[in-house]
Amino acid sequence: MKRILKFTIYLFTLLICATTTIAQQKEDVIYLMDGGQKKGKVITIGDEIIKFSYTGEELQYELKKSLIDKIVFANGREESFRSAGNASSTVNATALQASAIQGGNRLAVIPFEIASNDQGLTTDVMRREVQQACVDALRSRSLSIQVQDARTTNATLAKNNINLAEIANHTPEELAKLFGVDYVILGVYDIENKGTFSYGSGVASYDDKKKDNKTKGTVVQSNNSYTSTNYDTKVLMTIYDATGRQLFSDTRKPFLGGVDSYKGALKTLAKRVPLK
Repeated sequence: MKRILKFTIYLFTLLICATTTIAQQKEDVIYLMDGGQKKGKVITIGDEIIKFSYTGEELQYELKKSLIDKIVFANGREESFRSAGNASSTVNATALQASAIQGGNRLAVIPFEIASNDQGLTTDVMRREVQQACVDALRSRSLSIQVQDARTTNATLAKNNINLAEIANHTPEELAKLFGVDYVILGVYDIENKGTFSYGSGVASYDDKKKDNKTKGTVVQSNNSYTSTNYDTKVLMTIYDATGRQLFSDTRKPFLGGVDSYKGALKTLAKRVPLK
C-alpha cells in the first residue's frame, strides 16, 4: 500500500513539473538587435519580414528581419537571424547610441497622413491633432530622447514653404536634415466611415381626468431620436534615423473605433518603440 502511495505521489510530482515547464514556455520570444524583446506568437517568417501577434491579441504585426537577433520559440527551438547584414545594422546601432550619448538624441514628429473615405476628416487640423497626440505619448514615457515641440516642427515646414500635402514628396533623410534632428516619425491614421445608424423612442400619454377612458382628453406625444456614426480605425507609426534608415514600424488597431481613438493607439505604440 505504501509503495502504491509513493508511486502515485511520484507521478503527481512529475505531472506538476511537466505542466509548469509547458506553462513557462508558452510564448515565442523575439530578441531584437537593440536588446528589446517581443513576446507572443510568430505567424510567418518571410524573406525580409516576420509577422507575429502579441500575447492575448489577434492583430498581426510586422518586423524587419534586419532588426531581429534571434527567436526562441515556445517549443524551445532557437533560430538566429544574425547575419552580415545584421552585423552591419549592429554597427550602425552602436554608432547611433554613441551619437545619442554625445547629444544626438533629437526627434521630430511629422504631421500624420489621414487616410479616410470621409473627406470631412482629411483636414490639416486633424493631421496636427494626431501629431500632437504622438508627441504627448512619447513624452509620457520619460525617454532620454528630446521630442521636438510640434509647433516648432510645423513652423519649420511653413518657413520652408512646405505645406502638409507636400510632405510626402520629401524623404525621411531630407526631413531629418531640415529639422536638424536625429530621428523623424512618420505615420498614417486610417479611419473608415462605416456608415450611420439612427434609433429613437416615442411615448404617448393621455391628459384626462378619467384614466380608464382614453377616448376623451388630449394626447401628448414625446419623441427622441439619435444618430451615431461607426468608424473602423488603425494607426501606423514608423521611425527613421537621419540617414533615412527605418528603425521601427508598427500598427495598432483600437478595439473600439472612433474619431479620436488614435490617442489610445499612439500610447500603446509609444511603449513599443525601441528608442530608450
